[in-house]
Amino acid sequence: MDFIRARGEEQKKIRIQQIVDAAAMLYEEVGYDKVTFSQIGRKLSFSRLNLYNYYHCKEDIFLTLLLQDRGKMVEDARRTFSGAVTDRDAFCHAWASLMLRHQRMLSLFSITNTVILRDASSEMHRRFRSEMSQTTDKLISLVQELFPAFTPEQALLFLECESSYALTLYPASLEYKNSQHIEIFPDAGRGTRNFVSLYVPFLKVLLKGLEK
Repeated sequence: MDFIRARGEEQKKIRIQQIVDAAAMLYEEVGYDKVTFSQIGRKLSFSRLNLYNYYHCKEDIFLTLLLQDRGKMVEDARRTFSGAVTDRDAFCHAWASLMLRHQRMLSLFSITNTVILRDASSEMHRRFRSEMSQTTDKLISLVQELFPAFTPEQALLFLECESSYALTLYPASLEYKNSQHIEIFPDAGRGTRNFVSLYVPFLKVLLKGLEK
């Protein structure tokens, strides 16, 4: 497409979404490390200078993408779950399925603090933290609906623990390695396992501990 600088606020939002979508496509094609700011611009026929009208680095673009993915995951969770949980095993499997419906979110989250935030702008870093807190508040409310005996602190602890484990587990899982075309050696060590087989037992132990 030929670059025409957005004039109104609505046009600017459209242009920003085009940039984020281009970054997402490149991410699927070549992975985060190989995506460059210039490549994103070329995908849209934008010069680096034109791209600077909206973003100053690729890290800020990917933080925007991650915030969007996180928002979609939260909305998915609210559509999927309602009312108090009566079958803990079914809930754990359903929560694991929820995570696997948002694998790009897991993948980007796993490098956010170690890679992406290191070179992000202070403005975008602050926005990311603020909006992440807002989405976490929505999930806290949902978890309390699912487990009425949980205090807000217990609900937050559940979310912090399950997400920390998910973000550690996912990059080592069969699902991630297959999606990234990483060679798997089933005869080396204990092998590579699928996400659900390790994540579900962890959720069960976590819930049991929190319900004491």
